[in-house]
Amino acid sequence: MTLFLGLGLTRPQVSQADDIYTFVIKKQEVKDKYRWSLADWLDTRDRLRLQDLWLAIHSPSPYEYYIGGNYQINQNSPGGNFKGREAFAGAFATIFGLEGRYTSDSVSRWMGQFNFRIFGYHDQATNITLHLGFRNTNTGTFSYNNPYGGAGMTLYLARFFGVTGLYHHFFMSPPNSSNVIYSGDYLEGGAFLDFRFLRVYGSYFNDAETGLTTKGITLGSKLYF
Repeated sequence: MTLFLGLGLTRPQVSQADDIYTFVIKKQEVKDKYRWSLADWLDTRDRLRLQDLWLAIHSPSPYEYYIGGNYQINQNSPGGNFKGREAFAGAFATIFGLEGRYTSDSVSRWMGQFNFRIFGYHDQATNITLHLGFRNTNTGTFSYNNPYGGAGMTLYLARFFGVTGLYHHFFMSPPNSSNVIYSGDYLEGGAFLDFRFLRVYGSYFNDAETGLTTKGITLGSKLYF
């Protein structure tokens, strides 16, 4: 009888001790979960650095560079046929870009252009880009300067094939030495093939300026970095 009574008195005490032990352990686990230490911070920092490194290696670069050139077969109205050459280079940082061009045909032209991409991730992808620039034209007898604005479009119809469109409006130039003011509109449409970092393209253009319309075909290539 005494034995049973002793067991009865011991069981609640053991159970209570287990409850206290469980409570203490759980409380410590909660503390451990929310405890901050310098070692934990250093471990987290190192993991984040490794993740950032992995993302930097596997993410596309925000920078894009290209150079290129083309050969032009032009026709003046009025006038005859003539040939020209053009070289250009450009760079993009995310959606902003700069581009320079030099054209030599019956006249020579320098163009500097600021680009702002409003749709698309890269120049070598489907995109719509706004242009704002300045052009200097030298005929050999006199020269004139035009600010201009416009937009260009690239549309991929397949993985390595697409079409392009371009429109520029050249605002009125200051009067030149002959007291003539020049302005006009430039339209271009074409198609291209991409071979990884190399683009081969052809286009038809129409350049209507004060007193002169030039139209023709352009064949060229563009190299991306």
